[in-house]
Amino acid sequence: MLRIQKAVLKAKSQQQHQSVRKRTESAPKNSPLEELKYSQTRVTNIHPDHLENQRLIAGFPSHKTSQTFRTLRTQVIHKMRENNWRSIGITSPSEGEGKSLLAANLAIAIAMEVNQTVLLVDMDLRSPSLAQYFDIQQDQGFLDYLKGKIELEDIMVNPGVDRLVVVPGFGTTISSSEIISSPKMVSFFTEARTRYKSRIVIYDMPAILPSDDVLSSIGNIDCGLLVLEDGKNPEKDIVRAVQQLQGTPLVGTVVNKFQRGGWMI
Repeated sequence: MLRIQKAVLKAKSQQQHQSVRKRTESAPKNSPLEELKYSQTRVTNIHPDHLENQRLIAGFPSHKTSQTFRTLRTQVIHKMRENNWRSIGITSPSEGEGKSLLAANLAIAIAMEVNQTVLLVDMDLRSPSLAQYFDIQQDQGFLDYLKGKIELEDIMVNPGVDRLVVVPGFGTTISSSEIISSPKMVSFFTEARTRYKSRIVIYDMPAILPSDDVLSSIGNIDCGLLVLEDGKNPEKDIVRAVQQLQGTPLVGTVVNKFQRGGWMI
């Protein structure tokens, strides 16, 4: 654990301090988002048993782990509102560290706030997983949209969680970095961030080190959250991962699969 903390602090110390503009507006007491209806987004009600089986438990107040995600939500939203950030990319140094599961649970937790909507985007074009977590059954996904084959509304899904819309991924490509840096993707970043004032956009990004996908796109996202599996990465890999996020503020680091149990935020 001390090794991870040392590596993160070492990498952060190499980044330049960035000044940010503070957000001063406050949410209204009675939000119209409490009864939000979808006209262009497909609504599918996922059975709670499926969510629980997939470990999407942020929406289960009685579950012993759900409070962890609500605590993370509070910390993330506070930091984002303080700096007027509207989009966040969730990534990890290597694959299999739990970033997608955390992204999905964080999206659910944020959507539970009645003054906030969430767009959760599966940006891992090499290994998408959000469709499986939310039991989304369709033939096309974000990659097809970026290739110009379909419109965005054709693939957006509300999984039965109020104020949450998922853009799932289907299929894979070896040209992911070129697609992620394409004009259509850049346009999507801008549109997703600015279209709705109440929206927070969460990008489930690829792992940093196996490809240059994150490096190609992170400059279009306001802030990042780094997920680390306890004991998995050598110090040099953690340092490299944080260095590749240089220029994008980190709202924090989550240590997953913590050996003494639970999560460390």
